[in-house]
Amino acid sequence: MGLGQGLLLRVAKRWIAGTDSASAIKEALKANQRRMSVVLNYLGEEISDPSIADAHMREYLSVQKAISDSGIKGCVSVKLTQFGLLTDETGAIKRLAEVIGRSEALGQMLWIDMESSRVLEKTLQIYLDVLPSHPMVGLALQSYMRRSAKDLETILGKGAKIRLVKGAYKEPPDLVFNNRAEATENYSKLMETLFKKGDDFVIATHDPKLIDQAKELANSGKARFEFQMLKGIQDGLKDKLVQAGYKVGEYLPYGSQWYAYSKRRISEHPSNILLLLRSLF
Repeated sequence: MGLGQGLLLRVAKRWIAGTDSASAIKEALKANQRRMSVVLNYLGEEISDPSIADAHMREYLSVQKAISDSGIKGCVSVKLTQFGLLTDETGAIKRLAEVIGRSEALGQMLWIDMESSRVLEKTLQIYLDVLPSHPMVGLALQSYMRRSAKDLETILGKGAKIRLVKGAYKEPPDLVFNNRAEATENYSKLMETLFKKGDDFVIATHDPKLIDQAKELANSGKARFEFQMLKGIQDGLKDKLVQAGYKVGEYLPYGSQWYAYSKRRISEHPSNILLLLRSLF
């Protein structure tokens, strides 16, 4: 490991729950002790080798069992390209079905992460295909995508469970709100729709203003929801929300692909490194 990578690891440990599942389970237990639920994500995407896609599926099946065996309040979130979606859609769907089956057998929620625009349409369709018979499967929706308002209306009408995020992939400007203010404004609008028409959803943001808005929206309705943030970011705010009686979850990515994941988050959104550095003090 080079000097630059070593320095990045020191910072990345703030938002990475370790390089293996044992470390992730330990971090999950710590989060539970702070009265937060967890969502574990095994890092890696855009897999084309079927044997590696199978290995990713087995990793999730193993972690789901570990969550149950350890009495952890939490679940996993998967990326469909981890299961080979880019090269073998049928195989990816079969692998997803295995993980869904395990989640249902153990009484766990299962989240599907949203990825780049290359697979957005396929991901939406696969989710809508599985939702009628698997209501405890949820989907992440990215507020910086210009099409998300329409997508949200469509899938809420079918009973979808949504985790609203801002988005972290580099995309063409005609597809996304590249301006931070515009992306935040759209997040606000989508959140209003969720509180008006949705139920049992996740507000995944570190933005205090958006969190305050969510609190106000919650006061005017009865929707069930949870705040969710990355490990190691806004820890003080998480604790305050828990103490105030809100449900809070921590998103815990882990695995050997931590370096590529961290580089992408920092290069595409440099403000993330500032947020992390502030969290160190």
